[in-house]
Amino acid sequence: MNKISGEIINSLDKSGMFQKILEFPTQLRQGWNIGKEARVKISLGQFNNIVFGGMGGSAIAGDLVRSIFGEELTIPVIVNRGYHLPGFVDSRTLFIASSYSGNTEETLTAAAEAGERGCFICCVTSGGQLARIAQEKGCQLFRLPPGYPPRGALGYSLGVFFSFFRELGVGKIYKDDVEKTISFLEDVRKPWQEFDNPDNLPFSLAKEISGKLPLIYSSVEGVDAVGFRWKTQFNENSKTHAFYQAFSEMNHNEIMGWSSIPGTKPFFPHLIMVLLRLSRDYSRIGLRMNITKNLVERNGGKVLEIEGKGESFFTQLLYLIHLGDLLSFYLAIFYNVDPTEIENINYLKKKLAESS
Repeated sequence: MNKISGEIINSLDKSGMFQKILEFPTQLRQGWNIGKEARVKISLGQFNNIVFGGMGGSAIAGDLVRSIFGEELTIPVIVNRGYHLPGFVDSRTLFIASSYSGNTEETLTAAAEAGERGCFICCVTSGGQLARIAQEKGCQLFRLPPGYPPRGALGYSLGVFFSFFRELGVGKIYKDDVEKTISFLEDVRKPWQEFDNPDNLPFSLAKEISGKLPLIYSSVEGVDAVGFRWKTQFNENSKTHAFYQAFSEMNHNEIMGWSSIPGTKPFFPHLIMVLLRLSRDYSRIGLRMNITKNLVERNGGKVLEIEGKGESFFTQLLYLIHLGDLLSFYLAIFYNVDPTEIENINYLKKKLAESS
């Protein structure tokens, strides 16, 4: 698709994904209030570790919490994407079950195992089996507003976790910091809502990526969750393959894939390197990115560099999240697909249900 109009967007976006993405800043505020109103009466000193259990759009909030609070947390934090828990999980573990639908089978299985091991369990969901179990077992419940695809409700989960961790005494993010970030995002994204605005950054980036396979890279130190979010949003919203790897690991292996050799010449021009950068990136990581970018361009590859904006690390991460979500929406429109539709995922769930 070479041209986009409001009529085309409306005809493809039948479930209002565009509006749900634009709600991200507002969701942050509402999520913070949900977390605050829960009044959790625990302290970080009760636990030896924190484990997030979740999949897909419900797990990425845990990744971002790990990124944002990682340097300030004095105990390990992991995101467990699977049915079963690591051996170290026990009664001194804070287990956070995150499933927007409340029916994610991997998360439900892991939560049941956490209960058997005596963990303190928090449930973050809009309903389903997880909400029912939380009420029956007396688990801490953070109930999110219903009616969204999980990937479209990230702001709610993040807001809850920011507030929750603030109550635990972790991190330096306060309500005022959240409000400043909300105002910043609402201001900076004004041209992003107008597809025909020359200052619409996600739209222009989508045009450059359209027809190419994006390989996304960032620093592993705090930004890896954003890179993975971009990958999954390309997958679900844009219905395209995308891949993510972090610096400097990619310099020890994947960099060789950017060699233009006879066997790869037919598809090499269809690849595009997407570099996500922050002002706080470690100097050696920045140098590695510069060298790698020059090498790729020397071999005829295409590189896009995108820098996080905002005064704080926290704000820069959320800027990149919001930018990437809108970019994936516009790319879906370029590809003439409904950004909300997830036919392959629904087919898989149906077949799994038939065999249970």
